[in-house]
Amino acid sequence: MRINCYISALVMVCWPSDAHATDLRFCYQDKALPPYYLYNNAIPQTMPGASIEHLQQLVAAVPDLTLKLQRLPWKRCLAALAAGEVDALISSDQPERHQFAQFPLLDGKADPNRAFARHATCFAAQRDAKWRWDGKKISGIKQLVVARPYGYAPIKLAEPDSVSMHYTLSGTMDLQLLKAGRVQAVTTLCEIAGRAVQSFNVSERDLQIVRPPISYNTGYLVFSKAFYRQYPNQAQALWLQLQHNKAEAIYHRYIQLDYEQDLSRDLNNTQ
Repeated sequence: MRINCYISALVMVCWPSDAHATDLRFCYQDKALPPYYLYNNAIPQTMPGASIEHLQQLVAAVPDLTLKLQRLPWKRCLAALAAGEVDALISSDQPERHQFAQFPLLDGKADPNRAFARHATCFAAQRDAKWRWDGKKISGIKQLVVARPYGYAPIKLAEPDSVSMHYTLSGTMDLQLLKAGRVQAVTTLCEIAGRAVQSFNVSERDLQIVRPPISYNTGYLVFSKAFYRQYPNQAQALWLQLQHNKAEAIYHRYIQLDYEQDLSRDLNNTQ
């Protein structure tokens, strides 16, 4: 019997292998969420999104493991994982999901050192904006109107009445409304793995990122209970890589692209 091993900087994991590769059926939402996932519905051969390239890199390092991608509405991805119809997805740490999803655990809690990604969201505004954000409250304006695409999680602030949400069809529309003065702010990815970033779409419009971040989001690569029971070593090998491989370069490359133009052009062919 052949033995496969994955060697990380900290430990070596070995497991017996047969001649057949194990499929990892990964589910992600069927709506574009740049820079993580690009395009609607389709699974593109090139430029699939930063999270998919990151995952492809991780899987390629594990012997006899093959990635199979599937796109569904997000709630159906969660239901499919619970039913064992897919094997993995990227999830935030929510208590109810521990019932059907296997997280990387440390002392019974999700281990942030083995998180898939930790990113921050900031406001972006016109350079002459009169309002201010100090990390706790907004000042200089009675109520800040913020544009944000449909499907994005709502902004949670200590003073919720200080913000009014204006939901749109895309991040491009958000930026257009901000540039036209119809809203006072949009939200944008502004930090990846502790490093500040600024997207091409913000810089080309001469907007400013308002710091500190509004929120931090930690995503975990989680597995169905059935997959983890059958293939614990493969799952552990992927998590071990995430202790040191956060793929910052991949995410930085995507946010510097004018992906909105490519996305809009491609949507005509995929919807």
